[in-house]
Amino acid sequence: MGRLRLGHIVVIVLCAAAGLAVLTFAAGTLVNRETAPPAPEVDLVAEARRMASDGLKDANDFDCRPREGSPYPVILVHGAKSTGAVTWPVAAPYLSKQGYCVFALDYGWSNSVEVSARALGIFVEGVLQATGAEKAAIVGHSLGGIVPRAYMRLEGGAPRVSELITMGAPHHELTGELRESCGWETVCDELRTDSPLMERLNAPSMVEAGVGYTALGLKAEQEAASTFIDGPREQVTNRMLQDDCPLKGLVEGALGHNLETLDPVMLSYVNKALESPGPLPKGYRPDCFALIL
Repeated sequence: MGRLRLGHIVVIVLCAAAGLAVLTFAAGTLVNRETAPPAPEVDLVAEARRMASDGLKDANDFDCRPREGSPYPVILVHGAKSTGAVTWPVAAPYLSKQGYCVFALDYGWSNSVEVSARALGIFVEGVLQATGAEKAAIVGHSLGGIVPRAYMRLEGGAPRVSELITMGAPHHELTGELRESCGWETVCDELRTDSPLMERLNAPSMVEAGVGYTALGLKAEQEAASTFIDGPREQVTNRMLQDDCPLKGLVEGALGHNLETLDPVMLSYVNKALESPGPLPKGYRPDCFALIL
């Protein structure tokens, strides 16, 4: 081997120093990465409180604890162009009187259904943390029946839901007239029967394992969309109000899509479904002249 010249020695020393600096920087980066404090966790209860509907009597008591006979809190989900206070002023106090912890949220209904489903997921987790319950029962009106289905299927929320009760929800077979009456918001386009969203929710099955489904509707609503859910008999009950109470709806305008959440018979279906394991019992028949006191 030849002799090392002074210039070669200088180059070797500089390369070694540079290499040592790189190793030192890399080691420092790894150490900092391991010891850096974790990102603060989201306070889901606080988020749920923030999303809770304002001005709704007998709802959103985050200190409520479910009773032994009604172990699951009930979460009410309003539909398009509405709020919790507008949709549930009768249902919330009625269900609270039956012994349930009742919660309702307001969400940006005009957003994509998937965005609304994520918001519902945050609310559900906040309610479950606050109440100590393992699951929640969800009652949804109109679009509020579709959003929970998206939450369960697209956000993995099915294990957190005991049952879903829908009222006037456009589950499939939507007409163009319904789309036009909805408007031109993103969600209205997503409700098309052939939209990618509805295809994901309805195929290959409309139901999630372990969840009971009760789908309620009015005869007039079937002209715009099917409010029924296809699924196993032991898992799904579909009920049209006029099949049990033919006189309901004879007076035009007395009972329609926007008023069904106030109707005593519709709410008696909801209560019976909640108090029974699984969906609404097939043999249940309501008192067609019932009043809510």
